[in-house]
Amino acid sequence: MEKLRTLLSKTLVALSLASLISAVPNVTVVPLGSGCASYPGYDDASGIAGPLRVTVDSTGKEFDGFQFGPQFSTAVGGGAWGFMVIRPVANGTAELEPTPMQCANDTLQAYLDMGFVGVRWQNLIAAGTPAESVFGFGLPDLPDPNYHLETYQHVIDGEVQPGAYLGAVNVTTWGFNYQNFTETGEYYFLRLLGPNSNNLATGEPLNPGEFTGYIKVT
Repeated sequence: MEKLRTLLSKTLVALSLASLISAVPNVTVVPLGSGCASYPGYDDASGIAGPLRVTVDSTGKEFDGFQFGPQFSTAVGGGAWGFMVIRPVANGTAELEPTPMQCANDTLQAYLDMGFVGVRWQNLIAAGTPAESVFGFGLPDLPDPNYHLETYQHVIDGEVQPGAYLGAVNVTTWGFNYQNFTETGEYYFLRLLGPNSNNLATGEPLNPGEFTGYIKVT
């Protein structure tokens, strides 16, 4: 009887996890090629694509369609590095000013106040460790991988979906992780669910409380 209970418990956990993962549609991911020509609104004369609208997609949560903003590593005067995050409260207000984004020099960029170096176009990447390749900017030298972000097409049941989707190494699925600190408030940071991204402590594909979605570019 005890073995049966254990088996049933494991089965329920597996079903629960499968249900969570399948909240994101099963898609065929097709690379659009490297460089800014693969982004919407590309101008051949300037070599720049933009302005770009970069939003959350297919999480099944209330903030699908929200845009990203910076979370700096320091609270005062910007900072040298940080994450591109979703702020549920801020995105729901009319006062939110979207962070300008473009593709230039074959790289997705955000227009950010980088503290003592001033306001500038900052390259965006997915970097950190294999288990935590986060969507961010100016990240310090960390263990591989340091992914160059690329655009992909999504095809569902033979139909090409509008827009482009951000990812790397033929992966466009991101894990959304909730944070809430007194100094910074609520936000979600994203990590690319690429090779070797399983939670190191549990071995599971997702962190506790993490859910999946896409980054859509239009």
